[in-house]
Amino acid sequence: MGFDLSGLAGLLNMGPPVGESWFAQTESIIGFAPQKPSAKRPIILRHWPSSGAIAYVFARTSSLDRVELLNPGHDHRDEWPKCWLHDDGSIVVSRPLPVPKDALDETHRLCSDDDGSTIDAVMKARWQTK
Repeated sequence: MGFDLSGLAGLLNMGPPVGESWFAQTESIIGFAPQKPSAKRPIILRHWPSSGAIAYVFARTSSLDRVELLNPGHDHRDEWPKCWLHDDGSIVVSRPLPVPKDALDETHRLCSDDDGSTIDAVMKARWQTK
């Protein structure tokens, strides 16, 4: 029985790379826009605790009316064929969202961000709620 690196990381409870791992999950799980429960929302991982079942993510929105953190459109389809983040968007870093870690699996993985300024800003953003 073989494991890929993500499977091994999950087994060791290490999780995917923080600050750069993008997923798509339904609003019913994320809770960013609960009025659209079946809509898919892109989210970026901010915190993966070594214990416990909850990780923290930030939502990405295509609305550029109030930009908190600009995330340039992604152009890495060859490496990440499931990524659909082609247009510029905004990451809402003011609102960390708790998400079950098991909702952030390879099935829901979109890509890894390759924009260094995005990764740095996500890592500097606060993830804990009060």
